[in-house]
Order: sequence, then C-alpha cells, then structure tokens
Amino acid sequence: MCMRLLRCSISLVIVLAAAGMVYAGAQARIQGKVVDTQGNPLTDAVITITSDEVSTFEKVIEVDKKGEFKSLILDATRNYTFHVDAPGYQPQEQGFKVGVGSTDSFFEFELLSQKEAAAAGQIEMQQQPGYKELDEAQELLRAGDNEGARVKFAEAVAAMPDLLPALAGLAQTEYEVGNDAEALAVAEKCLEQDDVSTECLAIAANAAQRLGDTDARAGYMARYEALNPDDPTILFNGAVGYLNKMDDEGARPLLEKCLDADPEFPECLFEYGMLLLRSGDMEGAKSRLEKYIEVAPNGPDVATAQETIKYL
Repeated sequence: MCMRLLRCSISLVIVLAAAGMVYAGAQARIQGKVVDTQGNPLTDAVITITSDEVSTFEKVIEVDKKGEFKSLILDATRNYTFHVDAPGYQPQEQGFKVGVGSTDSFFEFELLSQKEAAAAGQIEMQQQPGYKELDEAQELLRAGDNEGARVKFAEAVAAMPDLLPALAGLAQTEYEVGNDAEALAVAEKCLEQDDVSTECLAIAANAAQRLGDTDARAGYMARYEALNPDDPTILFNGAVGYLNKMDDEGARPLLEKCLDADPEFPECLFEYGMLLLRSGDMEGAKSRLEKYIEVAPNGPDVATAQETIKYL
C-alpha cells in the first residue's frame, strides 16, 4: 500500500513539474524606459499593460527614478498593449507581442509635452488645404495689408470653400478695399455655412448699407441685434432714438447698459454726460465728459465737452 502511495505521489510530482515547465516556457521578460523629447527620464510615468484577448487582464507598472521599468509577461503567446501616461504629457499607446521565453525585449517611449502635442496638432492642421493661406492672410491683415490679405483669403476659400474664418476674412477685406457687392456676396456664403456668425452679419449689414439696400441692411441688423443684445453700438443706437425725441428717461437705461458693457465707449460717455447735466447731476456729468475727452481726444464732441466742463 505504501509502495502504491509512493508511486502515486511521484507521478503527481512529475505531472505538476511538467505543467510548471510548460507554463514557465510561455513566459517572457520585458524592459523599457520613458523619456521626454529631450531624452530626460519621466520618473512619474505609469505603464499599464492590457490585452484585447483577455478582457480582465491589467498590469500596472511604475517606472523607477531613471524612468525605467521591467516586467514579466506570464503568457507571451498573446498580444498586448502598452498605455503610457505621465502628468503634463500626451499619453501614448503601443501594441506589442514578444517571443516566448525572450528576455531582451526593450521598449522606449518618447512622450510629447502637452504644449508640444498642441503645436504638432497645429502643424498638422496647417498642412490641410486652405489653412496655410489662411495663416498668411491673417499675418498680412495684422500688418495692415488689406489687399494682400484679400488675395490670400481668396486663395484659402478656393482651396477650402467652407473654411469659415477664410470666408469671414475675405468678406471683411473685400469690404475694406471697397468691393461692397463682393463683400456682401461672400458674407452671404459665410452665413450659409453659419447663420449665427455675428462677424459676417455685421459685414453684410455694412455692405448692404453702402450699396443702398436699406431693406437688406435692416434684415441683417435685426439678426445681428438678436444675437448681440449687449453690443455697445446697438445699445447706443437704441439710445439715440430716444435722444432724438428728447426722451432722456427712455435713453438713460440704454446708455447705462452701454457703459456697463464698455466703460470707455466714447459716444455713450458723451451722451450720458450731457443727460446727467440736464438732470442736474453736475459731478456725474463732469466725470463722464472728462472721461470722454480722455478716451477720444480727437472725438467730434471734444470741443463741446471742454466748453461744458468749464461751467461745471
């Protein structure tokens, strides 16, 4: 009986040993390093290994002070994915499969900082049709070259007809160089793409006004005002309607709202100062008129403001 038990025990040990050798034989060792684009180790990087073939598998590894890591893959017959993260850097993923029993697999991950990743995305975008011309047009516009910018905006639109910034820029520069009909046509194309573009609505309204189309201008302005109820210009124009009828109380809240939106809006400063003068608020009137002279020293009402202040 003892001899039989001994044989059974020996058989079991042999079977277990054989199973262990088969399992160990499927293993592999991996190592690697995580660095930035200058080659500096990212010591707070974390490596997460997953496998689409085993949904429950996840192995998390923290790098050491040199940015390096080592790990044992128990089943090297499967495909895996590295997920590499470090605070302030663009995450990176990489699929991998190593040879069974291998010990020399080395992986280096070079992570872009968030700033570098954003710059790379910008470069990629600029390589798309129209964006290079758009950047050149905006640069010319900042330099005050409206005609040069107009040409480049037109090239951008030709390359990408639905590029909204290019359409808006082309409409604006067509208007600036005096091509009112073309400005209106381009602004309308812009509004076909984005019917709430306040920039294109403003250009369309201004171009229609110069073309003498009062009905079109009124339509564009109504849409613009609905989208921009707190625009200082709109508030001032609304106040002017009351001031022309000698209705200071109707104009007052609009002028006050105008100055809330833009405390240095010249026309609202002057008219509110004069309104305060008529209401008997001498100090308030003086303060607003002095501010008007400060922000618009060459304004059309500076002489009137200066004369008025002499008596306050």
